[in-house]
Amino acid sequence: MAGEPLSGMGAPGTAAEAQALREQAWDREIAPVPLAGTIALPPRQHPYLVQLRGADDPLLEATLELAEEERLAAQSKGLDGEGRAVHRIGGWLQSSMHFEQLGARLSALCRVNTDAYTKATYLRLADRRALDLLCHVAGEHRVASQLGRVQSWTYLDAFGALRRLRSPGELPQPLRLDAAEWRRMEGGEMLHRTIAQWLGELSRKDGATPRELYPAAGGAVSEAASAARKWPHRFQNSSDQVVWATLSLLHPELARLPGVQALLDDQGTQDEPPEPLRYLHRDLDAIALRAGAAKSMQIDRNSGTSW
Repeated sequence: MAGEPLSGMGAPGTAAEAQALREQAWDREIAPVPLAGTIALPPRQHPYLVQLRGADDPLLEATLELAEEERLAAQSKGLDGEGRAVHRIGGWLQSSMHFEQLGARLSALCRVNTDAYTKATYLRLADRRALDLLCHVAGEHRVASQLGRVQSWTYLDAFGALRRLRSPGELPQPLRLDAAEWRRMEGGEMLHRTIAQWLGELSRKDGATPRELYPAAGGAVSEAASAARKWPHRFQNSSDQVVWATLSLLHPELARLPGVQALLDDQGTQDEPPEPLRYLHRDLDAIALRAGAAKSMQIDRNSGTSW
């Protein structure tokens, strides 16, 4: 769906062409993950498996490097970027199943199974960000329990760390999300973009890495939705909300700063309409940094010692 991880492969026209191109490029056996007919994607855009040749296969390191490049591409520009990058490396699996059986098992895992009313049919577990969010929403044990004979599933998370799900037994336990859990999954794109920008900014500023991502990012995304209702002239699309969510993670007092409120309240003129918030992120960041520095100086003066 998102394109090939290896450069120079081109865009195959049919499933058969895709199979031949992939086997030649990877120099490994390839097995498709045939998605359900209700998922409106042509077979050449379905996920697929590359069979590795044991623990010493050089493709292990090569695909890990590709996954890390994808992670860094999403985060590297921080607020100056979109928080987006294609994630083509889903993870590394260990299984006692035959190759084709494994593809069929993964296909079942990618079907949406929820109590919520939704037209969605495809749970994109081939995107490791979706898998990571599912582990947060449903809990790692519930996610791992559905793996069955997929003994382990290892993937690279947003911190650049390897996480591993281990199946507790050969009999898979179906995972069905309730309506509230599915709503949290549907908000994944905004969460992932906010997290990427947040971690990118922290990296650029040598900031402390947060211990957990989703609770804080989820609150920030909700705050951004409220800000968009208050200042609709500054929030024109999802990028504006992602920028605000990221800024509020970096500066928790952001919405209460007079300079920020004055900037957002400005309605502009007919000749010079107000700029969307995504173009003001460095101005807002500077206002918050100045306010933080002033507050720190005030604390230092108040705690000073008289002689």
